[in-house]
Amino acid sequence: MRSKRSCAIVSLTALVVLAVGLGFVSVDVNAQPQGGAQVRVESPDASGKLTSLNAMFWAPSGAAKGAVVLVHGSGGWTDHTVGHYARAFSAAGYAALAFDSFGARGISNTADDQTQITTMQMTRDAYAARQFLLDRGFKADRLGVMGFSKGGIVALYAADRNFLPQQIERFAVSMPFYPGCVIRPRVPKPVSRIFMALGEKDDWSGVKPCQDLADDYAKAGGTITVKVYPGATHGFDGNPENTRMIQLRSAENYMQCTLYLEDDGQVVHDGKRYGPNDTALIVELRKTCVTKGASVWTNPTQKAAATRDVIEFLDRSFGL
Repeated sequence: MRSKRSCAIVSLTALVVLAVGLGFVSVDVNAQPQGGAQVRVESPDASGKLTSLNAMFWAPSGAAKGAVVLVHGSGGWTDHTVGHYARAFSAAGYAALAFDSFGARGISNTADDQTQITTMQMTRDAYAARQFLLDRGFKADRLGVMGFSKGGIVALYAADRNFLPQQIERFAVSMPFYPGCVIRPRVPKPVSRIFMALGEKDDWSGVKPCQDLADDYAKAGGTITVKVYPGATHGFDGNPENTRMIQLRSAENYMQCTLYLEDDGQVVHDGKRYGPNDTALIVELRKTCVTKGASVWTNPTQKAAATRDVIEFLDRSFGL
């Protein structure tokens, strides 16, 4: 078993720089999820320095069938989304663990400044949460990760050995919801069974980029199910009071960008290669493919459907 300090310490690549521009903001109020017990998760940064993260743990009434780590997006952890799924998992017999990547680091949200925390750091946080569960007796082959938007990117990273390659032990299943699918490994290295949830009308992450990424994953031998929810958009499973369209005119939108991750950990864009921590990559993306604006709303019907679907996916994946 790898230690908390060693489980996610890796060399950063240009993906870290890219990730700061790919986190999407939630329109939910940034309220702590309800119904769980407060715990702490110790997560390392790239140098191994630990940060103690606020977290919540939900236990089922009987013996747990498995456990799921939930990863929030740029708006922070919310009761309407993170809390909702955690309680649903608990009611279905699964433990759930959600952590707050922002609070301990003095961040309220990253909508206006994604450089406050990278998606790669949030992936380290997710693996620290996985270690928390292992230390409490949960079996590695019954652990899953679920992420929303920027957290969905975390779930994608966790499912492919191109990301955090020194992280040997992985989640058995991954459930990215409306993730950013801009980065496509040239040679995917599948490791987790995936259920990907997309909104038909998502004009922020988009449907086709994620379907293309899923096709690559499947061709490389991965097991992936993609479900597109009709009448749903980015963040369709949020606050049930937000059923009318909300226009986010200043949102930085990377949906038109396609980037390839090579085996050497570099990203290719317009025929150019960008090395580790090369901020010029984001500058170039803003010149060439980044647009502004997105629309979001909650679809309660599809939120209920997605909740049923992920529980059924877990049951099937674990042979239950």
